Amino acid sequence: MMIDHPTIIVIAVLCVLAAYFVKEYLAAPPMIIFVYPVLVLFSILFQYAFILVDLYPPNKMDQWLMWTIMATICGNVAGLGLVAWLASLRDGSPSPNR
Repeated sequence: MMIDHPTIIVIAVLCVLAAYFVKEYLAAPPMIIFVYPVLVLFSILFQYAFILVDLYPPNKMDQWLMWTIMATICGNVAGLGLVAWLASLRDGSPSPNR
């Protein structure tokens, strides 16, 4: 159940692109150094989840690329959500429900 090198490279490149566009919206843009590994970690975890539930045959190029991009998108959304939640906790910002 290992992820091959091309999959990790595609995930890393897509996360770099996401991090590049996200850094403009951060209060401190150099903090993207700490956000990028979270994005990659969550993307790899989603890729493992997709592999474990056998959603696609990894030997077909088009399906492999589609599911790798899907895992990266899900990982970026989850990673950015986690980072935003942690930042709101750190700042002591009130939740919208209060």
